[in-house]
Amino acid sequence: MTVISVASAPAGNVQSESHISKPVPLEGVHIRSALVVFSAFCLYWISSFVLESRNAMHEFGADAFYYAELAKENVIGRVGSDYLLDRITRFHPLTTAMAVVWMKLLSPLTIWVSPPHLLKALFSAVGAAGVWAAMRAFAAVVPQRYVLLLGIIYASSLSVWYFSSIEESKIVAATLTALYIATYLQLRKTWTLRGAVLLTAILLLACLNEIVAGLLVVIPAVDTLLQRGWGLRQFRWIALHGLAGPAALAFLELVVRHRLVGTGTDPEGASHLGMLLFYLSWNDFNAAALHTFLVNWLFFNIAAPRGLITFSPVNYPHFSVFEPALANYFSSPVSIALVLLFGLMLAATVLPRYRRKGIGDLNSVLLAALLAYALLRGLFFFLVNPEESILFSSSVTLAHMLIFSVPFIASSFPAKRALLGAFALLLFILNGSFIIGIGR
Repeated sequence: MTVISVASAPAGNVQSESHISKPVPLEGVHIRSALVVFSAFCLYWISSFVLESRNAMHEFGADAFYYAELAKENVIGRVGSDYLLDRITRFHPLTTAMAVVWMKLLSPLTIWVSPPHLLKALFSAVGAAGVWAAMRAFAAVVPQRYVLLLGIIYASSLSVWYFSSIEESKIVAATLTALYIATYLQLRKTWTLRGAVLLTAILLLACLNEIVAGLLVVIPAVDTLLQRGWGLRQFRWIALHGLAGPAALAFLELVVRHRLVGTGTDPEGASHLGMLLFYLSWNDFNAAALHTFLVNWLFFNIAAPRGLITFSPVNYPHFSVFEPALANYFSSPVSIALVLLFGLMLAATVLPRYRRKGIGDLNSVLLAALLAYALLRGLFFFLVNPEESILFSSSVTLAHMLIFSVPFIASSFPAKRALLGAFALLLFILNGSFIIGIGR
């Protein structure tokens, strides 16, 4: 039987539990991971029916009604003449292409499953693939015994769960981000030309789905800079790798916009530059906007503060978001318990009594690179669209979880697995209440 051992983890992994040498059957790891991924798909697809039944597919500014057009007939023939299709194809052509291929391949199933629900299954499958990628990323930096729990927490986080359950490109962006991070962590351990090409291909696809994904290149750039310093030789491959972003933008503007869908007349959606300038001129940047952005970006992205939402932003009175008040976490016993658990884990991470140096120099550098990416993406969306922050937050969920979980697992705090298990359970109940629509 093939086995893996925590004691034989790569040099960059958390070392605080390296004394544990009990082998873990590799076959069992794969089976349990597959069960988590399959369960995530089932959860997301079932949740899509629940959200549809209570007309909750458009929270946080989600454009599910745009993407619903992808379930209708003759999508390719309507591109260029249908405003809704043109809009999503202009900015997210990869999502359009995926939906067209998915619906074509699975068209025989429409005897039993309606096209709209078959389309929802695509986004549920993409979300489940993101859970697999997240577990691959966790496995690269923490002992195997924690990977499934972290994968369940990632799968149960609010933005990942919600956007996997509706028709939206945001979960495609989140999953490609998770694939990028997981692939880079493997490349980081053993650099190969094949791995670098694969990473660049993922970056190109991510940019074709959302051009802001080009910010991912900051992860290898900062990581390399902190490990090896500045030098043309070590940055040559990163420079070539980073060209995926400009190449994707050129394709989106010169081919997709000018030849497939045309230039829109709406200043907010005519082009990438037009959208950027529109939002920069639209938003108010003040302390209240920063507070609203941060509570959504850092906290509500992971855990819903309430089961129902009725609050509307000033600039977007037509959709609902959470009221920007952390005090709402104290409105139910479940959310209170979750806050207390988070506080314990935070204490284990920062208090000198529990902090260990077992995190490793390589992981310290990696966390700095992930932090640079998270800060850069956060700054971009604070400047561009702060009131719809949850809409774009799922692409930093994995980075935030890695930044927090690696030091926590490296700590000497007792019963870490029990704490993570309890946190996963409470998070599932809390966000499940939101999906179902149970008010508190």
